[in-house]
Amino acid sequence: MNQRGFATLEVILMVMVIGILASIAVPRFTSVTTAANTAKIQADLSTIDTAIAIYVMEKGTSTAPTMTLLEPYLQDTANIKPPSGNAYINGTSTPISNTSYAFENKGTDNAPEYRATLDGHTAGEFTNKKTT
Repeated sequence: MNQRGFATLEVILMVMVIGILASIAVPRFTSVTTAANTAKIQADLSTIDTAIAIYVMEKGTSTAPTMTLLEPYLQDTANIKPPSGNAYINGTSTPISNTSYAFENKGTDNAPEYRATLDGHTAGEFTNKKTT
């Protein structure tokens, strides 16, 4: 029986080809993951902002909201939490440091307007497009 294996040169070339393909694929995968994190954060913050607006309209109050107060206006609050990793903030990939969303007054003391935030940023700031 005539058996033939791979020559050393063939193995080296195959390893190089796989390395080149991996060097192209890994950055793209990282970019896609960051974009997915950004989209989830945008969706969560918009959902929470909508719940805040409904809560304020129904209760007629402008007190600081909490997730507990907003639970009747949200579905599946257990899944409304930030992903881990990076997200695009004003076009720059930035690590996410908080593990929960916060509420900040984006209005004035006389006319409070509470918004959901993550690391001090609102839904509009989470975008992969640079703003000037």
